[in-house]
Amino acid sequence: MKKFIFFINLILLSHLVGAQTRAISFDVNGLKVILKPTQKETFSVSMFFRGGVMNYNAERAGIENLALAAAASCGTKNYSVVDYQELADEYGIEIAGSSTTDYGTISMDCISKYLDQGWKLFSDAIVNPAFDKTEFQNTKDRLITGIYHSQSDPETRVEQMSMESMFKDSPYSINPMGNSKTVSAFTPETVGNYYHNELLNKNKMFLVVAGNITKEELEKKIRASFATLKGKPYTPPVYDRKTLTGEHLVVEQRDIATNYMSCIMNAPTMSSADYYAFVLTINALSGSMNYELRTKQGLSYAPGATIKMQQIPYTSIFVSTTQPKKAFKAMIGVYNNIKEGQYSQRYLDALKKDHRDGYYRHQESASSIVEDLGEAEVLGSYTIVDDMVANFNKVTLEDMKAAFAKYMKGAIWVYLGDEQVGRAAFQ
Repeated sequence: MKKFIFFINLILLSHLVGAQTRAISFDVNGLKVILKPTQKETFSVSMFFRGGVMNYNAERAGIENLALAAAASCGTKNYSVVDYQELADEYGIEIAGSSTTDYGTISMDCISKYLDQGWKLFSDAIVNPAFDKTEFQNTKDRLITGIYHSQSDPETRVEQMSMESMFKDSPYSINPMGNSKTVSAFTPETVGNYYHNELLNKNKMFLVVAGNITKEELEKKIRASFATLKGKPYTPPVYDRKTLTGEHLVVEQRDIATNYMSCIMNAPTMSSADYYAFVLTINALSGSMNYELRTKQGLSYAPGATIKMQQIPYTSIFVSTTQPKKAFKAMIGVYNNIKEGQYSQRYLDALKKDHRDGYYRHQESASSIVEDLGEAEVLGSYTIVDDMVANFNKVTLEDMKAAFAKYMKGAIWVYLGDEQVGRAAFQ
């Protein structure tokens, strides 16, 4: 009887702890805040800026990425570049800024006992960035080097080809890194004006925090640090989520030993009820691709399938190979097997376990918690993260087959490598 009572109490305690560690949301002077209380020795915080590439045109590609990177590294009105960097090094504070397709961030990670020092640098970088000319040029040079590297990397180039093909003639196809021409032309003045006039607007910003801090303590810090933040009218961008139909081939010639192929198809948004079943189906597809093309046929060292999760998501089935024709045939075979539902309940249970284990491992890092909550908020709601495991556990075999049939219509085949060999592979 005592063991039974202890067991019941343990269950109740676990439910109570789970309820207490769910993320919460509240406003402080009009700024949305998302807090995930933890008992970790590390503290992570990110200011998110909504919009991403929808905030600017192609002629200014890369301006937001540079603005946020420079704000986080080029000193502030209260800290010179040297003082800023020395304080960050002394206390092990990491501050960085960047922008992606859907949003930008300025983030800070530190040991919890140095939160006060980290918060001062972080908040001042957001409110009072100085855009020091010398350090700005260093930051810009680093980003341009990264652009050249990404252009030479086949996998990164295939991903950008996919975006350009899927969202042709849409702002959504803009590369958030920009290109060497656009980024080279930016000055501290133009980037500073963009940051202060177009980004620094609490109506398009929100703060995400993970750490050992109470709501009251956090509110006090926010009121003291961000009291000067202004709110301006902001209309969220409208995304044209057209369903991909038909089949198209996009080829780019490149003299490389290994050819890269990717099949781009539709996918549900993160806020869709179909999301969970579809993710598990793509996980099944990826595992089958790896077994068939790598283990069984030896056609590729890294085949698989994934979902590019963003405001307008898409599925990518990818392979790198020296035998495009055989690889193409094998990809189609695996695709058809998954489409027909050739997987068992036991396999589904294993997929759920893998996803569950991966989720919990990912949540061990405070910075990962902040990243997940912020991205989910941009793509629908931060609550998606805390409800994720429960929703994946509900998926049935029938759900998976239905989701696959619903979204896997139409395709864009993207090929990088020997053009003649590539075109022959798809005939």
